[in-house]
Amino acid sequence: MKTPGKIKKPGAVKNDFGTLSHDLSERVKELNCLYGISRLFENGDRTLGDAMQSVVDLIPPAWQYPEDTCARIKLKKSEFKTANFKETRWKQSHDILVNGERFGTLEVYYLVAKPASDEGPFLEEERNLLRIIAARLGMIIERENAKSNMELMYVRERELRKKLQSEIKMRADLTRKLIHELKTPLTALIATSQLLSDETRDEKTGRLAKHIFNGANNMNRRIEELHDVTRGEMGQLKLTLKRFNIEKLLNSILEETRPLAEQFEMKIDLEIIRPLLEMTADPDRVRQIIMNLVNNAIKYAREGKKITIKAREKAGEIIIEVRDYGPGIPQERTGTLFEPGYQVAYQEASTGGLGIGLSLCKVLVELHGGKIWARSTPGKGSGFVFSIPLLKPARNQE
Repeated sequence: MKTPGKIKKPGAVKNDFGTLSHDLSERVKELNCLYGISRLFENGDRTLGDAMQSVVDLIPPAWQYPEDTCARIKLKKSEFKTANFKETRWKQSHDILVNGERFGTLEVYYLVAKPASDEGPFLEEERNLLRIIAARLGMIIERENAKSNMELMYVRERELRKKLQSEIKMRADLTRKLIHELKTPLTALIATSQLLSDETRDEKTGRLAKHIFNGANNMNRRIEELHDVTRGEMGQLKLTLKRFNIEKLLNSILEETRPLAEQFEMKIDLEIIRPLLEMTADPDRVRQIIMNLVNNAIKYAREGKKITIKAREKAGEIIIEVRDYGPGIPQERTGTLFEPGYQVAYQEASTGGLGIGLSLCKVLVELHGGKIWARSTPGKGSGFVFSIPLLKPARNQE
Protein backbone atom coordinates (compact mmCIF):
# COMPACT_ATOMS: atom_id res chain seq x y z
CA MET A 1 0.00 0.00 0.00
CA LYS A 2 1.35 3.38 -1.11
CA THR A 3 2.09 6.03 1.40
CA PRO A 4 -0.02 9.11 0.75
CA GLY A 5 1.97 12.07 -0.61
CA LYS A 6 2.59 15.00 1.51
CA ILE A 7 -0.21 17.50 1.25
CA LYS A 8 1.00 20.94 0.27
CA LYS A 9 0.01 23.95 2.22
CA PRO A 10 -2.39 26.39 0.56
CA GLY A 11 0.39 28.96 0.20
CA ALA A 12 2.67 26.50 -1.64
CA VAL A 13 -0.14 25.49 -4.01
CA LYS A 14 -0.78 29.12 -4.71
CA ASN A 15 2.91 29.69 -5.52
CA ASP A 16 3.00 26.68 -7.88
CA PHE A 17 -0.09 27.92 -9.65
CA GLY A 18 1.44 31.36 -10.02
CA THR A 19 4.63 29.86 -11.49
CA LEU A 20 2.66 27.74 -13.96
CA SER A 21 0.54 30.71 -14.91
CA HIS A 22 3.63 32.84 -15.46
CA ASP A 23 5.35 30.14 -17.55
CA LEU A 24 2.20 29.68 -19.62
CA SER A 25 2.00 33.41 -20.20
CA GLU A 26 5.63 33.45 -21.39
CA ARG A 27 4.97 30.58 -23.83
CA VAL A 28 1.91 32.38 -25.19
CA LYS A 29 4.04 35.46 -25.84
CA GLU A 30 6.59 33.32 -27.70
CA LEU A 31 3.87 31.70 -29.82
CA ASN A 32 2.37 35.09 -30.60
CA CYS A 33 5.77 36.26 -31.80
CA LEU A 34 6.23 33.25 -34.12
CA TYR A 35 2.65 33.54 -35.36
CA GLY A 36 3.14 37.24 -36.07
CA ILE A 37 6.31 36.53 -38.05
CA SER A 38 4.52 33.88 -40.13
CA ARG A 39 1.66 36.30 -40.87
CA LEU A 40 4.12 38.92 -42.13
CA PHE A 41 5.16 36.71 -45.05
CA GLU A 42 1.82 35.10 -45.90
CA ASN A 43 0.74 37.54 -48.62
CA GLY A 44 4.17 38.28 -50.05
CA ASP A 45 3.21 41.93 -50.64
CA ARG A 46 5.86 43.41 -48.34
CA THR A 47 9.40 44.28 -49.24
CA LEU A 48 12.07 42.31 -47.40
CA GLY A 49 13.19 45.46 -45.59
CA ASP A 50 9.68 46.28 -44.31
CA ALA A 51 9.23 42.68 -43.18
CA MET A 52 12.55 42.63 -41.31
CA GLN A 53 11.64 45.83 -39.45
CA SER A 54 8.29 44.33 -38.45
CA VAL A 55 10.05 41.17 -37.22
CA VAL A 56 12.44 43.12 -35.04
CA ASP A 57 9.49 45.03 -33.53
CA LEU A 58 7.75 41.73 -32.67
CA ILE A 59 10.68 40.41 -30.62
CA PRO A 60 10.66 42.53 -27.39
CA PRO A 61 7.04 41.63 -26.40
CA ALA A 62 8.05 37.94 -26.45
CA TRP A 63 10.81 38.39 -23.86
CA GLN A 64 10.42 38.30 -20.10
CA TYR A 65 10.81 42.07 -19.64
CA PRO A 66 9.32 43.67 -22.78
CA GLU A 67 9.61 47.25 -21.60
CA ASP A 68 13.36 46.86 -21.05
CA THR A 69 14.10 44.83 -24.18
CA CYS A 70 15.45 45.98 -27.55
CA ALA A 71 16.45 44.03 -30.66
CA ARG A 72 18.45 44.33 -33.86
CA ILE A 73 18.83 42.36 -37.08
CA LYS A 74 22.25 42.92 -38.67
CA LEU A 75 22.59 41.75 -42.26
CA LYS A 76 25.52 42.12 -44.67
CA LYS A 77 24.33 45.37 -46.19
CA SER A 78 21.61 46.61 -43.83
CA GLU A 79 20.34 46.52 -40.28
CA PHE A 80 16.95 46.86 -38.59
CA LYS A 81 16.39 47.78 -34.95
CA THR A 82 13.72 48.75 -32.47
CA ALA A 83 13.14 52.42 -31.75
CA ASN A 84 14.65 52.07 -28.26
CA PHE A 85 17.70 50.16 -29.43
CA LYS A 86 20.87 50.50 -27.42
CA GLU A 87 23.82 48.15 -27.09
CA THR A 88 24.40 47.00 -23.51
CA ARG A 89 26.34 44.22 -21.82
CA TRP A 90 23.17 42.13 -21.37
CA LYS A 91 23.01 40.49 -24.75
CA GLN A 92 21.76 37.38 -26.54
CA SER A 93 22.59 36.74 -30.22
CA HIS A 94 22.33 34.06 -32.89
CA ASP A 95 23.75 33.84 -36.41
CA ILE A 96 21.39 34.05 -39.39
CA LEU A 97 22.46 31.43 -41.94
CA VAL A 98 21.56 31.66 -45.63
CA ASN A 99 22.43 28.67 -47.80
CA GLY A 100 24.62 27.39 -44.99
CA GLU A 101 26.70 30.57 -44.71
CA ARG A 102 26.60 33.34 -42.12
CA PHE A 103 24.53 36.19 -43.56
CA GLY A 104 23.83 38.24 -40.44
CA THR A 105 23.03 38.25 -36.72
CA LEU A 106 19.88 38.49 -34.61
CA GLU A 107 20.54 40.31 -31.31
CA VAL A 108 18.43 40.94 -28.21
CA TYR A 109 19.52 43.29 -25.38
CA TYR A 110 18.20 44.16 -21.96
CA LEU A 111 18.50 47.90 -21.34
CA VAL A 112 18.94 47.52 -17.56
CA ALA A 113 20.20 44.80 -15.26
CA LYS A 114 17.82 41.93 -14.49
CA PRO A 115 17.96 39.02 -12.07
CA ALA A 116 20.20 36.13 -13.05
CA SER A 117 18.49 33.26 -14.85
CA ASP A 118 19.50 30.40 -17.20
CA GLU A 119 21.80 32.48 -19.40
CA GLY A 120 22.69 35.63 -17.56
CA PRO A 121 19.36 37.46 -17.20
CA PHE A 122 17.85 35.46 -20.11
CA LEU A 123 15.71 32.33 -20.00
CA GLU A 124 16.63 29.09 -21.77
CA GLU A 125 13.29 29.35 -23.60
CA GLU A 126 14.31 32.79 -24.88
CA ARG A 127 17.53 31.31 -26.27
CA ASN A 128 15.46 28.64 -28.09
CA LEU A 129 13.06 31.27 -29.42
CA LEU A 130 16.00 33.36 -30.65
CA ARG A 131 17.40 30.33 -32.48
CA ILE A 132 14.02 29.56 -34.09
CA ILE A 133 13.52 33.18 -35.23
CA ALA A 134 17.05 33.32 -36.69
CA ALA A 135 16.47 30.06 -38.60
CA ARG A 136 13.12 31.38 -39.87
CA LEU A 137 14.76 34.60 -41.03
CA GLY A 138 17.45 32.62 -42.86
CA MET A 139 14.81 30.65 -44.78
CA ILE A 140 12.86 33.81 -45.60
CA ILE A 141 15.99 35.54 -46.94
CA GLU A 142 16.85 32.45 -49.02
CA ARG A 143 13.37 32.47 -50.52
CA GLU A 144 13.43 36.20 -51.23
CA ASN A 145 16.89 35.95 -52.81
CA ALA A 146 15.69 33.11 -55.03
CA LYS A 147 12.62 35.14 -55.98
CA SER A 148 14.77 38.18 -56.83
CA ASN A 149 17.13 36.04 -58.88
CA MET A 150 14.21 34.56 -60.79
CA GLU A 151 12.81 38.01 -61.50
CA LEU A 152 16.22 39.18 -62.73
CA MET A 153 16.52 36.08 -64.90
CA TYR A 154 13.05 36.70 -66.30
CA VAL A 155 13.92 40.30 -67.17
CA ARG A 156 17.19 39.16 -68.70
CA GLU A 157 15.46 36.40 -70.66
CA ARG A 158 12.88 38.87 -71.95
CA GLU A 159 15.62 41.26 -73.06
CA LEU A 160 17.55 38.44 -74.76
CA ARG A 161 14.40 37.17 -76.46
CA LYS A 162 13.64 40.65 -77.77
CA LYS A 163 17.22 40.98 -79.02
CA LEU A 164 17.07 37.52 -80.59
CA GLN A 165 13.81 38.31 -82.36
CA SER A 166 15.36 41.48 -83.72
CA GLU A 167 18.43 39.57 -84.92
CA ILE A 168 16.25 36.87 -86.47
CA LYS A 169 14.30 39.53 -88.36
CA MET A 170 17.54 41.15 -89.52
CA ARG A 171 18.84 37.76 -90.63
CA ALA A 172 15.61 36.97 -92.46
CA ASP A 173 15.71 40.33 -94.25
CA LEU A 174 19.39 39.90 -95.15
CA THR A 175 18.80 36.32 -96.39
CA ARG A 176 15.83 37.43 -98.46
CA LYS A 177 17.83 40.26 -100.05
CA LEU A 178 20.82 37.98 -100.62
CA ILE A 179 18.70 35.31 -102.29
CA HIS A 180 17.02 37.92 -104.47
CA GLU A 181 20.40 39.33 -105.51
CA LEU A 182 21.71 35.84 -106.33
CA LYS A 183 18.64 34.49 -108.11
CA THR A 184 18.01 37.52 -110.34
CA PRO A 185 21.12 37.06 -112.53
CA LEU A 186 20.98 33.28 -112.04
CA THR A 187 17.50 33.04 -113.55
CA ALA A 188 18.69 34.88 -116.63
CA LEU A 189 21.80 32.65 -116.80
CA ILE A 190 19.69 29.46 -116.65
CA ALA A 191 17.31 30.68 -119.35
CA THR A 192 20.12 31.91 -121.61
CA SER A 193 22.21 28.75 -121.30
CA GLN A 194 19.15 26.58 -121.94
CA LEU A 195 18.30 28.59 -125.04
CA LEU A 196 21.92 28.47 -126.24
CA SER A 197 22.05 24.70 -125.70
CA ASP A 198 18.83 24.19 -127.67
CA GLU A 199 19.67 26.56 -130.52
CA THR A 200 23.39 26.02 -131.17
CA ARG A 201 24.56 23.55 -133.78
CA ASP A 202 28.18 23.63 -132.68
CA GLU A 203 28.88 20.55 -130.53
CA LYS A 204 31.57 22.23 -128.41
CA THR A 205 29.43 25.29 -127.76
CA GLY A 206 26.49 23.03 -126.92
CA ARG A 207 28.55 21.14 -124.33
CA LEU A 208 29.70 24.40 -122.76
CA ALA A 209 26.15 25.73 -122.68
CA LYS A 210 24.98 22.50 -121.03
CA HIS A 211 27.72 22.75 -118.40
CA ILE A 212 26.70 26.33 -117.66
CA PHE A 213 23.05 25.31 -117.48
CA ASN A 214 23.79 22.39 -115.09
CA GLY A 215 26.07 24.53 -112.92
CA ALA A 216 23.52 27.33 -112.69
CA ASN A 217 20.78 24.85 -111.80
CA ASN A 218 22.99 23.32 -109.14
CA MET A 219 23.64 26.73 -107.62
CA ASN A 220 19.94 27.51 -107.75
CA ARG A 221 19.21 24.35 -105.75
CA ARG A 222 21.85 25.30 -103.16
CA ILE A 223 20.27 28.74 -102.80
CA GLU A 224 16.83 27.17 -102.31
CA GLU A 225 18.27 24.81 -99.68
CA LEU A 226 19.87 27.72 -97.85
CA HIS A 227 16.56 29.57 -97.95
CA ASP A 228 14.71 26.49 -96.63
CA VAL A 229 17.16 26.04 -93.73
CA THR A 230 16.86 29.70 -92.79
CA ARG A 231 13.05 29.65 -92.95
CA GLY A 232 12.96 26.40 -91.01
CA GLU A 233 15.12 27.77 -88.20
CA MET A 234 12.82 30.81 -87.96
CA GLY A 235 9.61 28.74 -88.04
CA GLN A 236 8.55 30.15 -91.41
CA LEU A 237 8.85 26.97 -93.49
CA LYS A 238 5.46 25.43 -94.31
CA LEU A 239 4.49 21.89 -95.23
CA THR A 240 1.78 20.84 -97.66
CA LEU A 241 0.38 17.64 -96.20
CA LYS A 242 -1.10 14.92 -98.36
CA ARG A 243 -1.95 11.28 -97.97
CA PHE A 244 0.30 9.21 -100.24
CA ASN A 245 1.90 5.81 -100.78
CA ILE A 246 5.48 5.89 -99.50
CA GLU A 247 6.44 2.73 -101.43
CA LYS A 248 5.59 4.38 -104.75
CA LEU A 249 7.61 7.43 -103.74
CA LEU A 250 10.62 5.27 -102.88
CA ASN A 251 10.43 3.43 -106.22
CA SER A 252 10.35 6.74 -108.12
CA ILE A 253 13.40 7.96 -106.15
CA LEU A 254 15.19 4.72 -106.99
CA GLU A 255 14.58 5.20 -110.71
CA GLU A 256 15.62 8.85 -110.52
CA THR A 257 18.92 8.26 -108.71
CA ARG A 258 20.08 5.10 -110.49
CA PRO A 259 21.55 6.90 -113.54
CA LEU A 260 23.73 9.11 -111.31
CA ALA A 261 24.87 6.13 -109.26
CA GLU A 262 25.73 4.17 -112.38
CA GLN A 263 28.01 6.98 -113.54
CA PHE A 264 30.19 6.10 -110.54
CA GLU A 265 29.68 2.33 -110.92
CA MET A 266 27.49 2.24 -107.82
CA LYS A 267 24.41 0.14 -107.19
CA ILE A 268 21.28 1.29 -105.33
CA ASP A 269 18.98 -1.32 -103.76
CA LEU A 270 15.58 -0.85 -102.16
CA GLU A 271 14.58 -3.06 -99.22
CA ILE A 272 10.98 -2.74 -98.02
CA ILE A 273 9.47 -4.62 -95.12
CA ARG A 274 5.79 -4.83 -96.00
CA PRO A 275 3.13 -3.85 -95.40
CA LEU A 276 3.88 -0.13 -95.70
CA LEU A 277 0.79 1.90 -94.83
CA GLU A 278 -0.10 5.18 -96.49
CA MET A 279 1.18 8.20 -94.61
CA THR A 280 0.17 11.82 -94.19
CA ALA A 281 3.12 14.11 -94.89
CA ASP A 282 4.52 16.51 -97.45
CA PRO A 283 5.59 14.13 -100.26
CA ASP A 284 7.84 16.73 -101.91
CA ARG A 285 9.71 17.36 -98.66
CA VAL A 286 9.99 13.62 -97.87
CA ARG A 287 11.44 13.13 -101.37
CA GLN A 288 13.86 16.00 -100.70
CA ILE A 289 15.06 14.37 -97.47
CA ILE A 290 15.72 11.00 -99.12
CA MET A 291 17.30 12.55 -102.21
CA ASN A 292 19.69 14.56 -100.04
CA LEU A 293 20.75 11.44 -98.14
CA VAL A 294 21.19 9.38 -101.32
CA ASN A 295 23.17 12.14 -103.03
CA ASN A 296 25.39 12.41 -99.95
CA ALA A 297 26.07 8.69 -100.10
CA ILE A 298 26.91 8.86 -103.81
CA LYS A 299 29.15 11.87 -103.23
CA TYR A 300 31.05 10.68 -100.16
CA ALA A 301 30.96 6.86 -100.16
CA ARG A 302 31.65 5.90 -103.77
CA GLU A 303 34.28 3.34 -102.85
CA GLY A 304 31.60 1.24 -101.17
CA LYS A 305 29.97 0.69 -104.59
CA LYS A 306 26.56 0.16 -103.02
CA ILE A 307 23.73 2.09 -101.36
CA THR A 308 20.70 0.52 -99.70
CA ILE A 309 17.43 2.32 -99.03
CA LYS A 310 15.46 0.53 -96.33
CA ALA A 311 11.85 1.23 -95.27
CA ARG A 312 9.56 -0.23 -92.65
CA GLU A 313 6.65 0.70 -90.43
CA LYS A 314 6.91 0.43 -86.65
CA ALA A 315 4.69 1.71 -83.85
CA GLY A 316 2.82 4.16 -86.06
CA GLU A 317 5.93 5.57 -87.75
CA ILE A 318 7.59 5.13 -91.12
CA ILE A 319 11.32 4.50 -90.62
CA ILE A 320 13.62 5.03 -93.58
CA GLU A 321 17.37 4.40 -93.67
CA VAL A 322 19.86 5.30 -96.39
CA ARG A 323 22.84 3.01 -95.90
CA ASP A 324 26.23 3.22 -97.59
CA TYR A 325 29.21 0.90 -97.38
CA GLY A 326 31.96 3.46 -97.60
CA PRO A 327 34.71 4.29 -95.09
CA GLY A 328 32.30 5.46 -92.39
CA ILE A 329 32.38 8.59 -90.28
CA PRO A 330 34.84 9.05 -87.37
CA GLN A 331 33.12 8.93 -84.00
CA GLU A 332 34.28 12.42 -83.01
CA ARG A 333 32.40 13.91 -85.98
CA THR A 334 29.01 12.27 -85.47
CA GLY A 335 27.90 14.84 -82.88
CA THR A 336 27.95 17.70 -85.41
CA LEU A 337 26.57 15.92 -88.47
CA PHE A 338 23.30 17.85 -88.60
CA GLU A 339 24.69 21.29 -87.82
CA PRO A 340 24.64 23.91 -90.59
CA GLY A 341 27.93 24.08 -92.45
CA TYR A 342 28.94 20.49 -91.68
CA GLN A 343 30.20 18.44 -94.62
CA VAL A 344 30.26 14.67 -94.42
CA ALA A 345 33.84 14.57 -95.63
CA TYR A 346 35.63 11.31 -95.06
CA GLN A 347 38.87 12.72 -96.31
CA GLU A 348 40.67 15.93 -95.54
CA ALA A 349 40.08 17.30 -99.02
CA SER A 350 36.89 19.31 -99.28
CA THR A 351 34.34 18.19 -101.86
CA GLY A 352 32.64 21.59 -102.05
CA GLY A 353 29.10 22.57 -101.22
CA LEU A 354 27.59 24.65 -98.45
CA GLY A 355 27.28 21.80 -95.99
CA ILE A 356 23.58 22.39 -95.37
CA GLY A 357 22.09 19.19 -96.79
CA LEU A 358 21.93 17.26 -93.51
CA SER A 359 20.89 20.37 -91.61
CA LEU A 360 17.97 20.81 -94.00
CA CYS A 361 17.05 17.12 -93.59
CA LYS A 362 16.87 17.64 -89.83
CA VAL A 363 14.69 20.73 -90.23
CA LEU A 364 12.27 18.94 -92.56
CA VAL A 365 12.06 15.76 -90.46
CA GLU A 366 11.37 17.72 -87.27
CA LEU A 367 8.70 19.79 -89.06
CA HIS A 368 6.94 16.46 -89.66
CA GLY A 369 7.18 15.64 -85.95
CA GLY A 370 9.90 13.05 -86.54
CA LYS A 371 13.53 12.37 -85.64
CA ILE A 372 16.72 11.84 -87.61
CA TRP A 373 19.98 10.24 -86.52
CA ALA A 374 23.11 8.59 -87.87
CA ARG A 375 24.99 5.44 -87.04
CA SER A 376 28.42 4.73 -88.43
CA THR A 377 31.26 2.26 -88.04
CA PRO A 378 34.59 3.42 -89.47
CA GLY A 379 35.58 1.08 -92.26
CA LYS A 380 32.09 -0.41 -92.63
CA GLY A 381 29.91 2.48 -93.74
CA SER A 382 27.19 4.77 -92.41
CA GLY A 383 23.44 4.74 -92.05
CA PHE A 384 21.26 7.85 -91.90
CA VAL A 385 17.88 7.04 -90.41
CA PHE A 386 14.76 9.14 -89.98
CA SER A 387 11.28 8.45 -88.68
CA ILE A 388 8.04 10.28 -89.48
CA PRO A 389 4.66 9.57 -87.82
CA LEU A 390 2.05 8.08 -90.15
CA LEU A 391 -0.81 10.25 -88.97
CA LYS A 392 0.50 12.75 -86.42
CA PRO A 393 -0.16 16.33 -87.56
CA ALA A 394 3.04 18.08 -88.54
CA ARG A 395 4.07 21.54 -87.39
CA ASN A 396 3.77 24.57 -89.68
CA GLN A 397 1.43 22.98 -92.18
CA GLU A 398 -0.55 24.89 -94.77
